Amino acid sequence: MSKIKKYDEHVNHYAYVTYFKDEGMYKVKASVHVNIEEGVDQLYHDVTDVDLEFFVNDKKCNYVGFKDLYEKLFNKSNWKEYEECLWEEFEAHYLANKVKL
Repeated sequence: MSKIKKYDEHVNHYAYVTYFKDEGMYKVKASVHVNIEEGVDQLYHDVTDVDLEFFVNDKKCNYVGFKDLYEKLFNKSNWKEYEECLWEEFEAHYLANKVKL
C-alpha cells in the first residue's frame, strides 16, 4: 500500500457582521457578508455583500417605503449615491476592524 501525501489545502471561512449607524432621525442597520480565505502567510477578506435596513423610532421600515421617503425629502438623484456611500462606509469599517479567526 502506498503512502498518502498532502498536495494542497484550501480553507474558506465565512463571516457575517452586523452594525448600526445612528443618522439622527433614523438608524441604518448593515449586515456585512465576508468570505475569508487563508493564504500562505495571511487571511484574505472579501466583502461580498452589504444588506441595508432602515429604522425610524427603532421600528424597521419597508425598504421601498424608506427609499421613497428619502427621495421625496432629499432629491430623487441622491438615493443611489447615498446607498453606495453607506455600502462603502460599512465595507471600509469592516476591513479596518476585521474579524479574528
